Amino acid sequence: MKNYFSYLPPSPREDVWGASVTALGFARVEPGGAYPVGRHPRDHHFSWERGRVLEVFQLILISDGEGTLESGRPGDAWRVTGGQVFLLFPGVWHRYAPNPKIGWVEHWIECRGRAFEAVRKLGVLSPARPVIELNGDTTFQETLMRCHDRAAEDPLENQDVLASLAVHALSILVQMAGREPGPAQTQARRIQRARQLIMDRCDRPLDMALIAREVGMGYSHFRQSFQRRCDIGAREFHLQVRMRRASDLLANTDLPTKEIAEALGYSSAFHFSNAFKRARGLAPSRWRHKTRAG
Repeated sequence: MKNYFSYLPPSPREDVWGASVTALGFARVEPGGAYPVGRHPRDHHFSWERGRVLEVFQLILISDGEGTLESGRPGDAWRVTGGQVFLLFPGVWHRYAPNPKIGWVEHWIECRGRAFEAVRKLGVLSPARPVIELNGDTTFQETLMRCHDRAAEDPLENQDVLASLAVHALSILVQMAGREPGPAQTQARRIQRARQLIMDRCDRPLDMALIAREVGMGYSHFRQSFQRRCDIGAREFHLQVRMRRASDLLANTDLPTKEIAEALGYSSAFHFSNAFKRARGLAPSRWRHKTRAG
């Protein structure tokens, strides 16, 4: 594949996909070769001496060779080798370059959008740990190769497909990062386990202290972490799960309200009806009638 880069305006459908690809490229840098390859736009070009700060995310796969990444501040350095991905975050100073004696092969994609912001907020992908080891998994590189193919056809015409591929690439990195040890990843797995337990037990009152113990967290820490990571409290999440289940039973079965209340662990049909009306704005019987009437 020939070296290339392509810069694009943000997609008008960024809100649909949760992401927009604003640039992508490929470069094979031979030993002793000039770097960066080619003259990028003024706001993206950089020198090793000055480094750079972007206002977007970049995902950069090094498929062969090796080099150095500095991110956060000069001196915070990581050695990057073939089979690793490093991430550049908005507002974070960085600089990187291949080893001049070895060179490298880089595939990269630049993105923006709420999907990337949400993942950064979760802390699974963090400027403190910008390098991710793929451990021989080729899925990420295959996804970027599909991006290269779309760019070769027509990047503007393929912006929607590129956006979906970018989100897919992001999900792969989240999965890979989640396999690595670290406090943020451990806590994320515990909160995800708690969400699963709450969903499994939507047919009973929520015992938040028990859930916290089962996932290995203190009660107060669990409450705060759940709220921070999920943007919703554990009790509210439990109510949402119950109401989704209730809506499904009302729309797709002929079960009477009393049996639905029992199935969801409510002490009476009265308490269930009040909870459902507060959540949906209609009593269960009226909601069922309206839904089925279309």
